[in-house]
Amino acid sequence: MEMPRFLGRLEADMKDLFEKSSLSIIGLGKNTGKTSFLNELLEEARIHAKDKVLAITSIGRDGEEKDLVTSSKKPRIYVYEGTLIATSTELLGRCDITMEILEVLPLYSALGRIILLRALSDGFVEIAGPSRKKDLSLLECAVRRIEPQAVFLVDGALSRMSFATSTEGTVLCTGVNISRDPQKVLEKTVDAVYGLTMKKTERCLPMEKCRAFICNGEWEKVDGYLAMELGQEILEKFTEKTEAVFLKGAVTDSLLAKLLSEALFSSVELILEDPTKLLVSHEMLEKLNLRKITVTAEQTVSVERILFNPYETSGLEIPSEELMQLIGKETALPVVSLKDLQRRRRNEEA
Repeated sequence: MEMPRFLGRLEADMKDLFEKSSLSIIGLGKNTGKTSFLNELLEEARIHAKDKVLAITSIGRDGEEKDLVTSSKKPRIYVYEGTLIATSTELLGRCDITMEILEVLPLYSALGRIILLRALSDGFVEIAGPSRKKDLSLLECAVRRIEPQAVFLVDGALSRMSFATSTEGTVLCTGVNISRDPQKVLEKTVDAVYGLTMKKTERCLPMEKCRAFICNGEWEKVDGYLAMELGQEILEKFTEKTEAVFLKGAVTDSLLAKLLSEALFSSVELILEDPTKLLVSHEMLEKLNLRKITVTAEQTVSVERILFNPYETSGLEIPSEELMQLIGKETALPVVSLKDLQRRRRNEEA
């Protein structure tokens, strides 16, 4: 297994991320450092990737001073002159920059129509972009009409990871706020990486609209939609010659529990639309492994690294070096501490 690399030490820079055409930042929960990491990327580009134009948006709402649910203080988003910003009409007045409006798009967020603009000065912004994957792709196309080589950065919303399949790379954010139990933080992070980095299926998949298909030599539609009903229909068609099952939509514990209730359901390929559709517990993943179920996806996500936030919401730092090492060892991915990134930036500014 490849040994993990700890950025913020020997490999402190993030230059390789700017070689991606698009990058999503997704969090396993609140206060995992997504917006802080976005700010670090913006600052890094200003210093070490001056030739790159960055374009930013959000699946939810980001950049506000306080969390609208918890009222806790949040990091604001600070952009530099030349940055492209996709936000909503309602938030334009909350952007403290001189701006050039480039295009009013036929796309909407919960806060109004989406506007694509260019920052003509440095300053704070609030962003709210499209919540649908299809609209996110249309937004990226609009960005590329203006800046074909832009690095498209997407700040994700809590528990909405499906948009990550639309970007070339992903940074997964985790940290001490996931759970007070370090073992739970490790478990949830490793499970998320397992889900997101599953292999792409090599099979040719059916294009018809249907919730499920089963392959007994050839693909066959399976009727049913609700978990128990669908599970039963799949099992009725399942034989010793079954090679694969292709499921569209969410795959949950209840659906898999029904399938695993039949001892014959083993040693097959379970194919999902994309990794974010796997919404199951750690215990269920272990059961799939015991049955030798290979989980693959039609679309995949490329996780570039893991960001670890060692700070509680109060600002107190929790010693996490050992936990970070375990996460790196279990996932074989580069792990970077938000603390190390911020310390490095302060040293560069000094």
